[in-house]
Amino acid sequence: MSVNLPVQSTGALPTVRRLVLYILLFTLVTLAAVGAAGLLGLLFTSGSGDDPGRTDNLARSLAFVIIAGPLALLLWRSLAKRLLDSFESAALAWGLYVAAMYSTSLVVASTGLFVLLGKLLSAHTQGWAQDLSTALIWAGVCWWHHHMWSDTRRSPRSLPNLPGILASWYAVTLVATATVSALVMVFSAAVDSIFHNFSAGFPWWRGALAQLPWIVGGFALWWWHWTRKHIGKVHGGFADVALVLLGVLAAGAAALGGTGYLLYALGRSAVHGTDAQSLSPVPLSLGAALVGALIFSLAWQELGSRSVETMSAGRLVSAGLGLASMASGFGVCINALLAALTPPLAGDRGTDLLLAGLIWLVLGSLVWVGAWRPHKPADPRGRRVYLVAVFGVSAVVALIALLFAGFRIFTFFLEPGTLASGLLDSVRAPIGLLTATLLVAIYHFAVWRSDRTLIEATAPASSGTIESIILVAGEESPEISRALGAMTGAKIQVLVRAGEGYQASADELTAALDAAETQSPRIMLLVEGAGSVRVIDLA
Repeated sequence: MSVNLPVQSTGALPTVRRLVLYILLFTLVTLAAVGAAGLLGLLFTSGSGDDPGRTDNLARSLAFVIIAGPLALLLWRSLAKRLLDSFESAALAWGLYVAAMYSTSLVVASTGLFVLLGKLLSAHTQGWAQDLSTALIWAGVCWWHHHMWSDTRRSPRSLPNLPGILASWYAVTLVATATVSALVMVFSAAVDSIFHNFSAGFPWWRGALAQLPWIVGGFALWWWHWTRKHIGKVHGGFADVALVLLGVLAAGAAALGGTGYLLYALGRSAVHGTDAQSLSPVPLSLGAALVGALIFSLAWQELGSRSVETMSAGRLVSAGLGLASMASGFGVCINALLAALTPPLAGDRGTDLLLAGLIWLVLGSLVWVGAWRPHKPADPRGRRVYLVAVFGVSAVVALIALLFAGFRIFTFFLEPGTLASGLLDSVRAPIGLLTATLLVAIYHFAVWRSDRTLIEATAPASSGTIESIILVAGEESPEISRALGAMTGAKIQVLVRAGEGYQASADELTAALDAAETQSPRIMLLVEGAGSVRVIDLA
């Protein structure tokens, strides 16, 4: 007679156990895949058995496959049985493992394949065996984890869309970097043709053609996950965070930086004369500006279909980019004006500095005004985090500038015989940075005080007696949370129950609150089923 003892599914011990097991499984699968790729690469190439390097590679690959492979299979068989339990498949560690292993295998497999195709298109075959074996083995690992991700019985319930989100933005990164590289080669060839500097070596078009697998393959990966796996329809949570950080922040920084450096290179060429060396930064800056602007515009259009909070976050991030450019440009202008007071050793340093400062100041001002919209009223509650972040960054930058200026000043007084102009020349950069930082901090402090006054003035009219509500329901619904917060004036925190559950509407939740007639400032609403909402006083 056997007795089935219950397995503990919640608490600290199961959490630590899952973390250890999934980290171990990740390590074993990685070692086995590396070993299998090494063996397959040796099989594709012929070599002497007396070659010490080949012998070492064979021994290492055999050790990885024979030891790590069976252990990974045994561990997975044990975990696969546990994952049939809803508590195990809902564990955060399982969702993180699937996302990490799927993303890792996809990156390694696609990189190996695209490198191989790029070499073939550019008439290079060296190392093809290792690239092909890496692509084949890791593609198998990726397919295996894609099956885990799609399996309805074992698919992660926590972070279920994280693998697709990571894969989608990895594909966008591939397409962006490959397109910039191809454009740089094309634009560089155009610059060389103007000055008749074509070399007789490697043709430029082969290098651009080698980027084609990365562009086409990256676009195919993006389309598969964004459209076929419906990642484009996933809103909220990490999907919105990735859209703002990568689509708005990263792409916006590339577009702004490329545009600024392009204008600086062209302006400097106009001042000092045009030659191949002065135009050498143009291809990279132009390519980055074009690709960054394209991705930024597409991400901005996508923001229109997201929540109001996500759209506001995108605007604030754009405002932060403009603010950083504007403050940097202003600081460089101060630096250039101080440089004009000191005699240069050679050339005219102030002209180039002033040109760069004015370009960044104007570009940053345009972006900041368009995103921040100081002439229009804004919700003070939606930008409090942004203002705190600006204060924090300003404090760090100001501290670094003060430390650097202090170091230069003490060095000046401790070294006798130094000219006074040398002191001004050594501290003009931190003085410009500190001046710009102080102006930024003063302006945003005034905004923060104005917003705080407005919040305090409107708080009594919009707030109720309930300060916070913890909503325990079967699923998270941002719309219901916002509606409940608007009806009660309370801060809403949602806790999702494991397994399938019922989510009550905002009207049902407020009706339960009205029926309970509670006076407690902190409430828990426990949704037990259709028409059943329990109200629990927490204070």
